Amino acid sequence: MKKIYLTLLSGLFISQLSTAQTLTQAANEAIIGDSWTNKGWDSVGTVPKTTGAGQLWDFSAFTQNTVVINSTYQATTSVAGASSFPGATIAENLGGGNYNLYKSAGSNWEMLGSITSAGNITYTNSSIMAQWPIAMGYSVTDQFAGSLAGVAALNGTITTEGTGTGTVNFPGGTTLSNVLQVRVKNNVSVPSIFTTIVSTEYYYYHASLKFPIVRVIYQLTSGAQNSNVKTIDINQAIVTGLNDKNFEATFQIFPNPAKDNFNVNLSNPSNENGVIEIYNAIGQVVNTINLGNDSQLKTNVSISGLNSGIYIVKTSLGAKTSSRRLIVE
Repeated sequence: MKKIYLTLLSGLFISQLSTAQTLTQAANEAIIGDSWTNKGWDSVGTVPKTTGAGQLWDFSAFTQNTVVINSTYQATTSVAGASSFPGATIAENLGGGNYNLYKSAGSNWEMLGSITSAGNITYTNSSIMAQWPIAMGYSVTDQFAGSLAGVAALNGTITTEGTGTGTVNFPGGTTLSNVLQVRVKNNVSVPSIFTTIVSTEYYYYHASLKFPIVRVIYQLTSGAQNSNVKTIDINQAIVTGLNDKNFEATFQIFPNPAKDNFNVNLSNPSNENGVIEIYNAIGQVVNTINLGNDSQLKTNVSISGLNSGIYIVKTSLGAKTSSRRLIVE
């Protein structure tokens, strides 16, 4: 029970902020139907978290572990128990019967509480996650209060800041520039269970994805329960690109940028079965095309039904895969 509370109280709320050096409500606030998947990574050496303009955050030596984190946003009417959070406009499904409940109010994005398998977390004074827009130099502090399962009082402070801009290096040589760093400091006190949870969290945003490309969370619990936890995860859409450098050679997609369609031209000397998967900005597969197993694979792919934006075109030949970024106009 206590472990569930610790997880929900820290490190899960900022995922609904989208990506760009300026985050706006119209473009970046979570909507019903959004989902994301993050993969866990283990640090090697110092974890990048320097602040300021013109930074280089180097994750290139990190190694992937088996942790997978999923989140889906859905209507509150589809969530049993959501009526206990009047005013909630969207629910974040964390899996296992656990939900966070949010309210979009004017320029504010507020957390109203959580539903857990061990009992609800209810805020009598909501926690403001964001006041749009967010950019370098942004800083907002908010006080919140509530209870755990209706019996244990909680209170705390959250400070969200735009703390850095720069470039992120990933394993495998992938680099993204024009990245915004957002730092969140969250201090929660629940005297009857633990004295405090203090978390410092770093989120890195890029215009190619709606959700963070990387997040790093430090959580220190003191009092009746003592722990010191660090977690690192990378957006699935980025991980797909990192894992897909198995072949490069003759894989071509053109034109790029594209509007209504693009062409694929790929040499396949081993006559492996070829498949194309197109991923959107939040890592969802939006189209799958079977290419067959000819020695030279050429096809025209229609994208007339896709919205403008950046996509990942993942092509597989048997067990080997590679990917290209595609800009849809």
